[in-house]
Amino acid sequence: MTVPVAALVRTALVAAAGAGVVLAATQHDGAFAIGSGARTTSPAPASAAVRDASLLCPGPELRGVPGLDDESVPVGVAAVTAPDRLLGSTRPLGAGGRVSLRTMPGGAAQGSPATQRGASTSATVGASAGVQVRATQNLAPGLAAAQSWLEPSGDRRALSVTGCGDPGSDLWLLAGGGAPGRQERLVLTNPGGNPVSVDVTLHGDKGPVASPGGSGLVVPAHGRTAFLLDSISSDLADPAVHVVAHGGVVGAVVADTWLDGTRAAGSDDAVPSAAPSREQVVPAVSVNGRATLRVVVPGRDEAVVQARVLTKDGPRALPAGGVVRVDGGAVHDIDLSGLPSGSVALQVRADHPVVAAAMVVRDAPGKPGDLAWTSSTPAISAVAGMPLAKPAGAPDGFVLHRTLLLTATGAPAGVEVVTVDGSGTATSNRVSVAADSTTTVDVTAASSVWVHRVSGSGAVRAGVVSWGNDSCGTLISSTPLRDATLRSTTVAVREAPQG
Repeated sequence: MTVPVAALVRTALVAAAGAGVVLAATQHDGAFAIGSGARTTSPAPASAAVRDASLLCPGPELRGVPGLDDESVPVGVAAVTAPDRLLGSTRPLGAGGRVSLRTMPGGAAQGSPATQRGASTSATVGASAGVQVRATQNLAPGLAAAQSWLEPSGDRRALSVTGCGDPGSDLWLLAGGGAPGRQERLVLTNPGGNPVSVDVTLHGDKGPVASPGGSGLVVPAHGRTAFLLDSISSDLADPAVHVVAHGGVVGAVVADTWLDGTRAAGSDDAVPSAAPSREQVVPAVSVNGRATLRVVVPGRDEAVVQARVLTKDGPRALPAGGVVRVDGGAVHDIDLSGLPSGSVALQVRADHPVVAAAMVVRDAPGKPGDLAWTSSTPAISAVAGMPLAKPAGAPDGFVLHRTLLLTATGAPAGVEVVTVDGSGTATSNRVSVAADSTTTVDVTAASSVWVHRVSGSGAVRAGVVSWGNDSCGTLISSTPLRDATLRSTTVAVREAPQG
């Protein structure tokens, strides 16, 4: 059972008050921590720039499963901090700070730390290890990181660009399939100092799959665990993965790889979708041929699910299957292949909470293909961004295009898009996004891109589609953007009266 964080805080405060102890509750990026503090007469919250921030990257996804290691596909990890102009009133205190990369397990430093805001740090990692990205002091606000790789030929031909994110204790990941040659690797990383027990449940079109194979998996302290989801069930055509951690938090990624006979059909990572809700928005979906919207109903009750596409010209109904009934605990795939080519977002509404993600495919008869997963995301509340580094393994002369997709739902929104070039020069552009629509911005020449809403009341979501062509066809990956931590909030709590 997952206990709400707020309930944990209330319980701790009540117990402490009974003991006559004064505490301070600190909220950092939506999480609370309890610690002893000095007696205070004011319970008003105090907000300040965050002084320590970290993100988790899965590291080489194709390594770590016994007997299935692929040493030919290392990953490049890059991290960067948002430009000063995007911090608004969040002004870091003091000087100093650094952005650094370390492997998990082992704690080995990777690359050279960045010591100036806007500068990036990067490294190529080939070992079976996750990577922790950490920013301290005045560089902590506005941290973003991503890992990427490109394999130009062979069985693993694919492009993968994955955002590094925050760990959690209750995560949903939608990816994979039941076709021959399809493999899904679940990669779990533990940033904490104690082992974490994890329960993994697979859901399919008939509901959750009963299997002891996913219970009580142990992720070592400051370590990583990877295994095939086939060990839980090997015949699901439309899997959804529910990860529940006990005694800590974990990072989770599903690496979906597909070898269709002797033809490489692509690979991509699926990161956790937004928490279950009655509205889900999947940004940055580049449709051009085969595409699928996947929806899972986490609860026990049947849900009536309605989906539509948000285009540059506004909302449009799906060609078919836009309204479906999905049993509680079950997964349903909606075919999007009838949509015209274009850069869109997908909006899902239901009468019970759901989770959503989308997959697009690029292939041609007789040639290798590639696939890209995009997870649903919460709306951007402050600043979101990502580094746009050259993927590890990209051959000389390969041209990688990048397109930023911006979506506003409910109302129009004015968005500031800041791109940073290789010399560190930041350029700002204002972009108007109409209600329930998607707008594109070319960011191919940028070394990082940043987004925040500056006007309007529309909920803004964003993602970057990376793609390039070679003699075999198109390689593609999609990376949804998520909020970067800017501030932490400390709530002072007065001692309860005695007697």
